[in-house]
Amino acid sequence: MKNGKLNFDAIMDSVLGLISQQKNKVDEHHERMLKQAEKMGTQDGSLDLPQIEDSQVSPHEGMLKHEYQKFIAELWKKGKPYLDGPHLEFKTQTEKIEDLKNNHKELIESEKALIDQKKMEDDKFIQKDFDIQKLEIDNYEKVVQRDYLTAKSELEDVQERTGRMAPIIHFKSKILYVLLLIGIGLAEVPLNMQIFQKFGEAFFITIIMASSLAISIPVLAHFTGVFIKQRKEKKEFLFFSVMCVLLFVIFNFGVSIFRAYVLAENIGEESSYLNIVIFTCLNLILFFIGVLAAYFSHDESYELEHAHGKFTNEKAAFDKEKLKIQSQLKALETTKNTRLQERNEQYTLAKIAILHKKDTLITERNRAVKVYDELLNAFIALEAMVDAGYRITVEKYRASNLMHRKNHLSPQSWAKGIPTLDLKFEKTPELDPN
Repeated sequence: MKNGKLNFDAIMDSVLGLISQQKNKVDEHHERMLKQAEKMGTQDGSLDLPQIEDSQVSPHEGMLKHEYQKFIAELWKKGKPYLDGPHLEFKTQTEKIEDLKNNHKELIESEKALIDQKKMEDDKFIQKDFDIQKLEIDNYEKVVQRDYLTAKSELEDVQERTGRMAPIIHFKSKILYVLLLIGIGLAEVPLNMQIFQKFGEAFFITIIMASSLAISIPVLAHFTGVFIKQRKEKKEFLFFSVMCVLLFVIFNFGVSIFRAYVLAENIGEESSYLNIVIFTCLNLILFFIGVLAAYFSHDESYELEHAHGKFTNEKAAFDKEKLKIQSQLKALETTKNTRLQERNEQYTLAKIAILHKKDTLITERNRAVKVYDELLNAFIALEAMVDAGYRITVEKYRASNLMHRKNHLSPQSWAKGIPTLDLKFEKTPELDPN
């Protein structure tokens, strides 16, 4: 069955396979019976059986009929179920046609109502499936939006406290700012290498010591500039900035003395105060550049700068996810509309088919008739092969029997001809006798 209808093609394929198999069995059975018939004919003929006056055929000839009749019964048992399906389909479609003739209007309206009801149920199912998936996307959007709204709320609170909407930053490029601090640190490495080599350490350790010292200047410059810029909002920053400057002065003065000493030793002179001042000023200039860069790269309000930066990052992330969510919603809406359109087309075709229901039923009935009659004729032909084989076998038996009789006369029982087999399919009428 397929969609409530018989799969006639599958039935025909199965029957063709069965008939091919049975043909082979008929041929094998016939060859075997011919040999037995010749043997039994010779045996009975030598004994003059059946006798001339006997009106009944011999037991051996009766056995031949029995073997072929048993084959006919086996064929009927295997083939009859294949006729039942198309026959039932024929009766069903015939009844529907008659019912449609008697209750045409009521049946048409009833089937239209069923189609409308089914369409309504399918539309509800499609809409419910859409709503569930949309709810999942909406919930995901709320999760994604949560961090953005939190950052926005924090920024609004800070804006209200500071009275400003956005931080004022003159040196806006963070990349250039970081590169500047790195450049300040790299400028310190060659000079510091000369100092630490005097300690006699390995080259690798010397590199680490020189690099660590070179990092301190840009770091101190960064925090000094930030603390000075944001000292109004956080009073403790003024103290921190003073501490950073003192650390730099002490560090710078000490390193400058070392450098002047190393330079004087290399040129064979005594260390002079001028060299110390020069080295001190060089480091001071680098430090001052770093402080200015940090000062103009930050806003005077740490909270506003931090909240605004966090809001900007969260908004960019949310906008990116928002585009994906909108794309998903659009795809979901398109899928829903496509499904609804396909269902509408199916139901439109179904309603049109109702108007031609009688033609459809007649077509199905006629197809069932055609298949039934084709199957029946195939089994009748196979049954005729068995019957023909039976007659040939009996004639073979009688010819052999007659040849070996002493008087070579035919018994009276043979005058009646060859007894007929009880053919099943031959007696079954076709559905379309024309």
